Amino acid sequence: MRGLQLAKSVGLQLKECESIVDENINCTLSLQEIESTLKKYLQSPALVIVWQIQNIVWGKYENYKIKFNTETEVNPNHWLECRIFNQNEEIHLKRKGNLLRGRYIRDEIGQGKFYVDSFSRLWGEEIGNSDGYIHLLDSERKLYMEVPCAEIGYKWYGLLTRNYIDSDSDTGLSGYVDYRFVAIEPAKDGE
Repeated sequence: MRGLQLAKSVGLQLKECESIVDENINCTLSLQEIESTLKKYLQSPALVIVWQIQNIVWGKYENYKIKFNTETEVNPNHWLECRIFNQNEEIHLKRKGNLLRGRYIRDEIGQGKFYVDSFSRLWGEEIGNSDGYIHLLDSERKLYMEVPCAEIGYKWYGLLTRNYIDSDSDTGLSGYVDYRFVAIEPAKDGE
């Protein structure tokens, strides 16, 4: 059971895992250095989302290389932010001057960090697919995206997100302290 079906059947559930975090990731805006940094931390395959100055582009991280299925130019000099993620781990980088800086997080079986998984539907309906990408179009908003997804043939898709919870030792109040992308999955109910 996945995506919306899971959320509807059990609601949001508090779960626990052990998380390994490195908050000191730095690399230049060179694609070669970005891939070299990813290879040190992240298992392949994974999904990629890049926020550029002019657009958002999805891709794949396979065989330790970033690949995009788009005619749009994807130039690291235009990157503002990126997330490279799979079921177990994520690297999240943001541009700071001429560098990309951020953190790596990996979940393992164990205890220590609480989390809640949530699912948000992506805008648009599938209008086709090719080479492991679904083509989503929201004609009212004039939005089009090519999103990598292993499961094809559904009308709607969404993003599974893991939200980490911690409490403040002084106040005792709990809240979300970080989140990561986990997967793109079909939104089988469409809601």
